[in-house]
Amino acid sequence: MASSKTFFYAKNLEDVFYQMKTISDLKIVAGCTSFIEKEFYDKVLSIRDINELKIIDKHERYLDIGAAIKLSEVAELGEANLPATIYEAIATIANPSVRNIATIGGNICSKGFYNTLFASFLALDASLEFRNGEDSSFLSITNFEKIPEGKLLSKIRLPTEEWEVSVFRRLGPTNVLNELSASFVFLVNSQKNQISDIRIAMAGSFKFRDQDLENKIIGAHLPLSQTAISNFLLEAESSFDENVSNSNLNPILKRQFWNLVKYSLEQLT
Repeated sequence: MASSKTFFYAKNLEDVFYQMKTISDLKIVAGCTSFIEKEFYDKVLSIRDINELKIIDKHERYLDIGAAIKLSEVAELGEANLPATIYEAIATIANPSVRNIATIGGNICSKGFYNTLFASFLALDASLEFRNGEDSSFLSITNFEKIPEGKLLSKIRLPTEEWEVSVFRRLGPTNVLNELSASFVFLVNSQKNQISDIRIAMAGSFKFRDQDLENKIIGAHLPLSQTAISNFLLEAESSFDENVSNSNLNPILKRQFWNLVKYSLEQLT
């Protein structure tokens, strides 16, 4: 690393918040797996060894996962304790060596790209806790764009509801993120042979989830007819065009979105 770079450490959260207030232009890092030398910030503070950010609390309906928990540690909770899309998504990220360094918070906060776990968090209605030295607050990941000024991502609250149909797909090249990289998630629950809940999310250089679109098929009778699938695909294509404003989006991703929605709906026939 060039000599102009300064690396700070903290022993606890109190230390973190003090340095955030007293050091200008300080950037928070953990595993640093998304950086290369020429992009590294001038002043960084490592939070990877802060014990308060490495706690996993399991509740009846959700998991609280500390932002500094390594991806490999999340995966070690096992399929029985994690939503299927989270477990599957982590398995597609880089390789075991990287997953043993990269953190769940870093996967969310990476600049300029919605990383592999983001679509799953969108579909699951995850919430993010942000803290400063005085208080904490939760923000739905649907509304997350960047870390609030002067705050730190401290944990992710992950609902653990079970889903009857769960589809996760990672698109693009293996172990590399580029313009063709994205993650897709499709979740469905039913009651009395009708769709009672459905979630469709996709994220990469963009993020997509449209609850108005999802509501249009809630209540549909199962098994779905081909007519119902065709009509919903038209709605989905229109919603994608309306909500994804990334002008540089590779058209292949739009086609893959359509194909994956079609494939997922066909699991309900």
